[in-house]
Amino acid sequence: MTSVTGEYLYNLEEEASVFDARVELDIVNDPVTIGAVFRAYQLSNPDYNPAEIEVPKAELKRRFAEFRRDELFVRAGHFSTTFGRGIALRSFEEIELEYDTFLDGLLVEYGGGWGDLTVLSGIAAEPLFGTRHRDHTIRALRASSDLGDRLAVGAHAVERSEVTWDEEIETLPDELARYDDAVFGGDATAWLGPMTLSGEYALREGENPLTGLGAVSGRATYLSGTLELPWLTLFGEYKDYWDFAHRLMSPPTCVREHLWTMMNRATYEIDADDEAGFLVEGSAPIGDMASMSGGASEARDHDGELKHWEIFGQADHRISERLTGSVGGSWSREYILGKFTERRIAACEVDVVLAGDAGLDVAFEAGQAEEPGGETFEDYLVSAAWYPAADVTVSSLAEATTEKGLASDTWISVEVRKLIADGLEISVSAGTERGGKTCSGGICYVEPPFEGLRLRMTAYF
Repeated sequence: MTSVTGEYLYNLEEEASVFDARVELDIVNDPVTIGAVFRAYQLSNPDYNPAEIEVPKAELKRRFAEFRRDELFVRAGHFSTTFGRGIALRSFEEIELEYDTFLDGLLVEYGGGWGDLTVLSGIAAEPLFGTRHRDHTIRALRASSDLGDRLAVGAHAVERSEVTWDEEIETLPDELARYDDAVFGGDATAWLGPMTLSGEYALREGENPLTGLGAVSGRATYLSGTLELPWLTLFGEYKDYWDFAHRLMSPPTCVREHLWTMMNRATYEIDADDEAGFLVEGSAPIGDMASMSGGASEARDHDGELKHWEIFGQADHRISERLTGSVGGSWSREYILGKFTERRIAACEVDVVLAGDAGLDVAFEAGQAEEPGGETFEDYLVSAAWYPAADVTVSSLAEATTEKGLASDTWISVEVRKLIADGLEISVSAGTERGGKTCSGGICYVEPPFEGLRLRMTAYF
């Protein structure tokens, strides 16, 4: 199978362009698969780099060979993996946010009647600043098993080491360049009728010369529970992370990741070295045509200082066979050095089914933000998507703000998507984009503002 994605954008304000292409190729000859990922990133002006990445103009980004037969899976080359909830180890790629922690090495997985076993060894490269980069070497083992129909357990051990390199300095001092630690953990999930309970605990031991504190002894605890009844669903999470941050891990945030654009921009990023908190949610149907959901989250450091809290809610109503409406809202505060940024956001959406395959979605969002200095401003966002046919989408987005000091206070863009054939989609968009924080799975990236033309192509064959 082959997938090709390409994007060309031309920024009118900068009078510069970017071409970004990615080709993923898998050649299958059962039981062997050979694959590769090719990446091209071309800048018309080296001073205009909206993704803020330093990569070759063209590179073989990834290559692998894998063997799969019955319960055995072996992969040599680049691979991603997650142990438990990602507390001890998680390697992955978030393409949109330019975040990549794929490991390069060997992954072996075996599943028998008793359970599953994973053994791996690999290296992940982390770009730093200037001429420096860091190599993360990981060696790990995980075993898991289902103990009947109601209980699953797992245990893992991860050995990690880091070496920092500088192309302009032949040898860095050990206190700056080297770091080693080990993580040992276990997890369990139990199904008790309508209730599901999960938990994971891990210990970290090692030397950390980078902080000047010598030995490090960290811990991480995660608990979750879900109760599903015909008339009510409840969900809760608890986290407690201490001296645990590492590039090759991505623990649960215990913070709601919203579908609404403005609410998701206010998503909080955790501090795995010093944080405890919770998330609770509930949802319930109201008759056959409506439902309500809501919840709250909070995070504090281990001294008790508040770092973040949020309250949110949403109601959905199927007004008729052709009309559905939703309203939602959130109120949050994020604290940094004792000062907070407060956000109040409201949103509503209407989905209309038109004749045939046609449809129309319209959403409106409004928010008020108060910054640490006491300044307040409002944001407004209107989005619409029209589906005149099953293979065509026309969408638009308009934003406005009263925030001071920005180059612009309004942004408008229009996009047209067309499915040319099975597996081939092309989109064209033009206008202005505000940019700002975008988050996915606990990883956030600040996109720069944009004015111009954007062409995208995606193909699978």
